[in-house]
Amino acid sequence: MTPRDDAATVFTATTALPYPHAAHATAGLRVQLRHRLLHAGCSGLPDWDTLLVAGPVESTTDRGRTWFEYVATVELRRMGS
Repeated sequence: MTPRDDAATVFTATTALPYPHAAHATAGLRVQLRHRLLHAGCSGLPDWDTLLVAGPVESTTDRGRTWFEYVATVELRRMGS
């Protein structure tokens, strides 16, 4: 087996909320990830056991508005796994 054969396909999504709320961010990120897999034409399913959500990272716009940014990654479940 070559190293490339066991490499996982990873999908990433990001979101920003005007308030810190990990549960709301995670729900939205899961939807985004599902859509990315569909649009990529993947026949596999996301392996939700590999879902990683990072954040929030707080940022402020030049107008003084605060946003809380989250990033999620999930691996594609291999067919037959």
